Amino acid sequence: MRARVPTQASNKLGIIAAPGWFDPTMREFLLRHAHELDVTQTILPPVGFDYSFEQIRASLPWLERSARLLVEAGAQVIAQVGPAFAYQLGQNPAGAKAVGQQLSSACGVPVVLNGVAVLEALEQLDRRRIAVACPYYNPAWQQEFSGFLQDANYVIDHFGTFVAQGIIATDDLVAARNYRFTDNEVMRSVRQTRADAPLAEVLVIGGSGVRTLHWIESLEQELGIPLVSADRALYRAVLGRLALEPQAH
Repeated sequence: MRARVPTQASNKLGIIAAPGWFDPTMREFLLRHAHELDVTQTILPPVGFDYSFEQIRASLPWLERSARLLVEAGAQVIAQVGPAFAYQLGQNPAGAKAVGQQLSSACGVPVVLNGVAVLEALEQLDRRRIAVACPYYNPAWQQEFSGFLQDANYVIDHFGTFVAQGIIATDDLVAARNYRFTDNEVMRSVRQTRADAPLAEVLVIGGSGVRTLHWIESLEQELGIPLVSADRALYRAVLGRLALEPQAH
C-alpha cells in the first residue's frame, strides 16, 4: 500500500506494519507531516502470524525481506512497528540494538526498531525507577517484558494491565478485542498504574496496539511524570533520523 503526498515531500519513510491488524502508524505520520514525508508500508509476513514468542523470534528473515522491499521502493528510513520484535529477537537491550544495526547494515538505510526506540526514549530520561502500563499484555507477555526491562537495570514499581486493574474481566476478552480499545480504557489503565506507583520516575506505556499520540502530552501534564509510549517513542525516533520536528494534530 502506498500513500501519495505532495511532490515537495523529499523525505521518504518506509514502515514495516505489524501483522494481523490495520496498523495506523502510516496514517499518523501523514496526518502530521503530509508536506514533509512520502510514506509507504508493507505488512510483515508470513500469512497467519500468530504472535507466539517462537514466531516472533523467527521473524528476522521476514523483517530483512520487508526492509529490503521498502528500500527498493525508495525508503530512506524504515520504521518497524511492534516493540516485542526487538525484545524477543535481541533477548536483552544490547541484543535488541544489535538486531537493529544488523538490519540497517543489510539494507543500507536506518532501520528503527520499535523496541529500540523505547529504549532510546528511556535512556534520554536517565531515570531507573519506572512503572509499566501494558494494558493488553497477558501474564506471559508481562513476564517477558519485565525481564527485558530488568536486564536493562530498570526497577519496576508496578506493572498494570486491563485484567489486573479490573477494566476488562479476562485475558480472553482482551484478546478478542484485537487491539480495539478506547482512549478512556487506556488512559484509565495509565492513571491507575500511576496511582499504584506514586514513587516511579517514568511510566512506560506499551505496546503499539494502544495509540497515544493524540492524548499523551495532556495526560503527561496531568500525572506529572514522563510517559514513554511505544508509538510516541517510534514517532520521535523516526523524526530524529529525518531531522524533522514533532507536530501535534
